[in-house]
Amino acid sequence: MPIKLNRAGWPRLLSALPLMSDDPRSLALGRSGATRESFSQSVSVLKFGTTFKTTLPGRQPDSNRFLAARYAGKAPVVLDIGASDGSTSLDLLGALAGQFGHYFVTDFNISVRWGVDMRGRYYFTDASGACILSASPRWLIYADVGDAPLALRLLAKRLLSGSRDVSSWEEILLVHPELVALAHADPRITIARHDVFSPWAGMRPDLIKIANLLNRCYFSEAKIANALRVQCSALAIGGRLILVENRAEREQFSAFIRTTTSMQLEHSHDRGSDVAVLVPTSF
Repeated sequence: MPIKLNRAGWPRLLSALPLMSDDPRSLALGRSGATRESFSQSVSVLKFGTTFKTTLPGRQPDSNRFLAARYAGKAPVVLDIGASDGSTSLDLLGALAGQFGHYFVTDFNISVRWGVDMRGRYYFTDASGACILSASPRWLIYADVGDAPLALRLLAKRLLSGSRDVSSWEEILLVHPELVALAHADPRITIARHDVFSPWAGMRPDLIKIANLLNRCYFSEAKIANALRVQCSALAIGGRLILVENRAEREQFSAFIRTTTSMQLEHSHDRGSDVAVLVPTSF
């Protein structure tokens, strides 16, 4: 549904309604006191294309323990792809306890622009300038209308057109301030924009983590297979790829090791990743 209710503007008794959503305006109004959970909830309201930027801290303890054990006493270069707001990156950084050479926190939609019209309605646009969301105290209007009834599609389009009346735009980084501060204090941590479908041009990673991104609901198998081939090609020989998925309050993951000619399955947890079968078997 392209139109949802903003929880901030309705009585608490209605907070459990299916169409109720958190308030993304807090991203623009100030984040200094935001907890990891509240910040992630606001970021998760945003929808880029057909994909919600869903994230929450504390979702991947099993894979974090696995990686902490594998890299004890070592200093891997880590490429975290699709890290969203960085809450799960903070979790993994905590698990590694400073034992890393460099940590790249990356996401394709690493920032968003926002502006306000004369009526006090907030608009959010993606990197291309397309309006993806409008937020008022009571309503949220999404650009992705899916297969909603024609009347709702037309109404959403009309309401989003108000973004043309915004005279001033600001850009905000969709990364939790705690991680931003950590990156400023530690030169080994870099926050950057990176597309999972494009080759990595930075330092060769020893570990690539891709969590809750390569989903068949979002992308075709051909696109997922291509993304995995492109990213695995960036791995150092002996490097590790870990694919993590959160399904029904459960964590699944698969870990692969790169050899000179192939990717070899190292470990599967709780049936492994849904897309593990698409990891390239040879180069």
